[in-house]
Amino acid sequence: MTDHHNRDSHLNHTLSLIIKAALVFSVLWIVLSVVYDVSFVHSTIIGVFLLLVSYLGDAIILPKIGNGAATFSDFILAALIIWGGLHILGYRDSFGEAVLTSAIVAVGEYFFHAWMLKKQFRHAQV
Repeated sequence: MTDHHNRDSHLNHTLSLIIKAALVFSVLWIVLSVVYDVSFVHSTIIGVFLLLVSYLGDAIILPKIGNGAATFSDFILAALIIWGGLHILGYRDSFGEAVLTSAIVAVGEYFFHAWMLKKQFRHAQV
């Protein structure tokens, strides 16, 4: 039973990461690279960091604080990571781009969190 449970948990995390990656990368590539002319490589680097940090947060705090607070936290986290990443990579006037991109990511995060709470954490509520 334990092996089956671990295998299912691994598959759920894999699927969750794939869905979240599709959300994060599609928004960053379209908004940053297409609209704001940030290089594809730079958008991808920022996206990898954002994906890993925010998924770790989802896995740890989402079931504890709920969807609304987690979505707001993801918005703030994404804005800081995107703005900081753009600044480090040489894009100096990028606060507006970071806020807009983060807001779009946050909308997707709301639906992603709802799915996570229903499918991933359904047994965590005791």
